[in-house]
Formats: sequence, C-alpha cells, structure tokens
Amino acid sequence: MVTARDPIDPLPFLDRGCFHSIMRRQLQRRCGRAVALSGDLKDFGLLQLLTLVQVTQKTGALTLHRDGESATVYFQDGRMIRVEPPAARSMVLTEHLHRAGRIDKDTLEEITSQNPPSEQAVGLLLEDQGVLSREEIEEFVRERGLSDLFYLLTWPDGSFRFDVDAFPPEGEILYPTELGPVLERGRSYLDEWQLLTSYIPSLDRPLRLLAEPRQPMKEVRMGLDEWRMIASLAGNTPLKEVAVKLGLDEFGVRRVAYRLIESGLADVAEAEIVPPPLKEPSTAKEPEESKAGPLARLFGFK
Repeated sequence: MVTARDPIDPLPFLDRGCFHSIMRRQLQRRCGRAVALSGDLKDFGLLQLLTLVQVTQKTGALTLHRDGESATVYFQDGRMIRVEPPAARSMVLTEHLHRAGRIDKDTLEEITSQNPPSEQAVGLLLEDQGVLSREEIEEFVRERGLSDLFYLLTWPDGSFRFDVDAFPPEGEILYPTELGPVLERGRSYLDEWQLLTSYIPSLDRPLRLLAEPRQPMKEVRMGLDEWRMIASLAGNTPLKEVAVKLGLDEFGVRRVAYRLIESGLADVAEAEIVPPPLKEPSTAKEPEESKAGPLARLFGFK
C-alpha cells in the first residue's frame, strides 16, 4: 500500500515565496482591499491582458467567460501559477497522466482507490511510489496548464474579470512561470492556429486519404500521431469525432491533419449525405432540399 510521506510536507509542490505572498494577499483581501476589474475580450485580448499582468506584476485571478464556458488563470507577482480550464477540458491529474502514457492502468487504479484528497496528495503518492519525480510532475502539470492557456487564446470574444489578490483553491499544484516566454509561445501558437483554421476551417468535415499522393515520393515517413489518425479515418468520420477518439483538442487534430495534407497524402472532403431508405420505391417522391490606453488604467497604471 502506497501512502503519503509522514510527516507530510505542508507545502508540497508550492514555492515557499509564493506561499507567503499568497498568505499576505489573503490577509489584505480579508481587510477589504481586494478589487475586481472587468471588460470585454473584443476590446482587450488575452495576450494584452497577460502582458499587462507581467508589466504591473499583479497578483490575482483572471476569469474568462464565453458561451457558457469559463476558465481562470492565477498569477502571483506577475508570474502565472495556475490555469483552471473550462469544464470540457478539465480532468483529474491521474487521468491526464494515464492518457499521456506517463502512468500505466495499474498505477491509475491504485492511486484512484486511495482517494487522495487533493492534487498535491496525488503528486506525493506518485513520488513516493517512484513512478515520477516531483520535478517531472510539476513540469507535466505546467505544460498541461500552458496547453489550456493557449486554447483560451483562440477565444475571439467573451468577457473577463480580474480579481486582485485572489488565489487558487487549496491543494492544487502550483507552477510559478515567467510570462515572457509564455507570451512568445502564445504568439507563435496564434500564428499557427490561424494557418490551421485557414486550411481546415471546420471539423465537421472528414479527412480523405488520396489513392495517389499529390507529389511523387519513394517512401512515406510519419509520426505516431499521423499513423493514429490514419487508423481512425475508416468511413466518413468527421474530424471532430476523430479528435474525441484520439484525445486531441481542436488545435491538435488540425495540426495532425495539416501534416497529412501538406505531405500530399490527404485532403479535406465534403461530408457525404446519405439519404434515408425509400419505403415504396414505386411511389416515392423526389427528396426535397434540406433547409437549413483605458486598459492600462484597469490595472492601476497612471
């Protein structure tokens, strides 16, 4: 039986400087000094907001809302420390690790059976079992958080609210991350996203393998992601269903499909419409057509 170390470190996976700052902010909040700011993502995009958090060294929670979805990004002194994604992308740490191939099914079931009370407790169990080191767990959670953050960059509209001095729920793994490199990666992500959506604007259409490549080639080399997609293309399956089957988000499935298109092995096909069977061919009718400046002041800049 794997158990957490005894005595348990009261600050696992938490930078102590970050912890003391959060406690100080919590006291300020109780004294009524916290402030909430809000706006529209059409006026101020997420990249602009992240830049201002970095420049002003703010601590707090930036919550985004769009079409019934919400997500929150936490900061401490201008560094990102946690991303809580929309519910549709949310998953417990062990499920994420298992899906990514970092832990096997037996480890998943063993950790789950112990019902650890928090994400930090899960991390301690994995570390004590020798499955992953603390550094590996922190880096995995950080990269997952960045993936969720980059997904939020694709939201073209919505609203935001910044709660000064707000902090993440207790027990979550924090990963203080400088925003400079994050902003650079975010801009590259958006550039690639625009390219991918220009080639594949909708995931409702299937990807069709070509009988003959568009360009001459003696051999075909592909990575595991491309092969997994090819193996999932049986029938007339829309890309959005392929994404669910492969555990990919909208960006990931477009990226893999784009590689196959660029290699000349596939293209995006129109979804085939199969008419319903006719009950009485002799009397059936023809089928009918279907109808179908201010931003800076928000953060205390003078």
